[in-house]
Amino acid sequence: MASLIDLSALVAKATPVEDYSTFQYHVQLQYGETKWEVTKRFSDFDKLLQNLASNKYAGLPKLSGKTLLGSPTDQAAIEARKAQLQTLLHDLLFRPDTRTSQPLRQFLAIDSHTGAAIRSLQPDAMRSLEDPRFGVSDMCVVPHANIMLVTHEDSTQLSRLGRVWSVVEADELGALHLWTRTKDGSWKRAYSGTYGIKVRSLCWEEASKQFFVGLEDGKIEAYVVALDSLKPTLKATLELHHKSPVTHLSASPRRLLSLGFDTAMRIVDVGNHELLCGGRLMKRLRKESDYLSSGLLDDPGGRAFIGTSGGDVFILDVSKNPPDFLHTLELNSKPVSSLCAVESRLLIAHGDRISVMSFEEKGQERRSTRLAVYRSRHMRESDVSILSMAMAPERKLLFGGYSDGSVAVWSTREGEALIVFRAHPGNCTGVAWVEDEKWGTALLTAGDDGKVTTWNLGGTDEDFVLWRPEGSAADDPALTAFEPTWGTPAVADMEVPTLIEAEPPLLIAEDDRPLQQAMVSGHGSSGLGEDDDDLDSAFRLQGVAS
Repeated sequence: MASLIDLSALVAKATPVEDYSTFQYHVQLQYGETKWEVTKRFSDFDKLLQNLASNKYAGLPKLSGKTLLGSPTDQAAIEARKAQLQTLLHDLLFRPDTRTSQPLRQFLAIDSHTGAAIRSLQPDAMRSLEDPRFGVSDMCVVPHANIMLVTHEDSTQLSRLGRVWSVVEADELGALHLWTRTKDGSWKRAYSGTYGIKVRSLCWEEASKQFFVGLEDGKIEAYVVALDSLKPTLKATLELHHKSPVTHLSASPRRLLSLGFDTAMRIVDVGNHELLCGGRLMKRLRKESDYLSSGLLDDPGGRAFIGTSGGDVFILDVSKNPPDFLHTLELNSKPVSSLCAVESRLLIAHGDRISVMSFEEKGQERRSTRLAVYRSRHMRESDVSILSMAMAPERKLLFGGYSDGSVAVWSTREGEALIVFRAHPGNCTGVAWVEDEKWGTALLTAGDDGKVTTWNLGGTDEDFVLWRPEGSAADDPALTAFEPTWGTPAVADMEVPTLIEAEPPLLIAEDDRPLQQAMVSGHGSSGLGEDDDDLDSAFRLQGVAS
């Protein structure tokens, strides 16, 4: 299959149309020994972008609008427009998904002139499951148990009244569904439960076959699933967050990490559901309005990584009570939406990017270095942010779900997105990669539309290559994505090429000297302290008979 990596394209000149009402632009193309030319008006390029968008291609470049007085006629304006169209064309060829798309191939008459067999790289939607009443708030995919857990919450205008609205008129504001996959690949709902409040977070613990559901009122429900019947049984209800929403849950065979909108972090024993340690982190937040947004448990190291809406990642030693404060990774002012540890890397989704830090051993957190930054050049934090993240280690692919419903796919070799497609009309609240003998290989995405969609992602390493204009240097910083040296030792003084914008220094030293860009330092004292810790008054355990 041809990837069109050797295609060259040049907007060579502009000539007036017959009635001199506007100009047409001559695009010269070459693929191998074959050369041809197409002529297009400015409006044709605009229609091409609309056609790509209607076919669910996302993260596209934009054209400036037409002038109020119609098409420009002076030579300087024509040259400026020609340069703009050249940049637009190169941007579309740069990404392998748009480069091989049917709309662009038809626009440039590629198929009729090359005769090459070209495979589209846009993911195909295979099947969906949904609860049309609510948006998806979280999901857990467990292929070997043949189940998928999905939580939902009502995100309509009326639901923003929360418990007050529930008092005025009883309503259903949240749901929990357990789905199982049938032999023909379709989904069957094995269990459903509805709530009078929003269901905010969810996690699965494999060893004990438990899952935990975080609610808007601060409670956490612990369920055990019988894999033969796939019926969950409520075992305990934990009240940990003073009636504040549970913003994050994650679990290991020994510990449950719970974060709340009340800025409290709690560690609970997975087996007996007893509180092990915790504390409030309000004094460590940048602003009074900041909250704890995401988390990650490092169970072997006895650590918790906690992301905030202010752009920090706190690292705590949770092997003791009270926990010890170890370090802070300061990123920027945008919320940290997701954390993930893969191999010796810590992946952090924040704002419009995913940063990769070295995952240091306990006690060596100050040595953390920034190894890579993944972004999509036309997805800026002024317009969108990444809400969810997943990785396919075997294929060395990284996925990010955006607030506009788009999903970006990166190769770990390139810092620029290879594929960006529209998966949902609203927020993409979850992404997950599955590579299982029974379920096969697929990407799953969840959204505000209440759907979880399974996507078939084709392509090989040969297809996932960024295009560059003929004659451009391979290391041209304006064209070369930041190569993150995945799987190799950290490099201290990496520079981020201009394509994805250089990151600011992560921290300023006490004497106002910029620290080395890749180095991150902590702040604050160790230990949460009595003023931060409010365990006794915050925690109550309610046993529920099975």
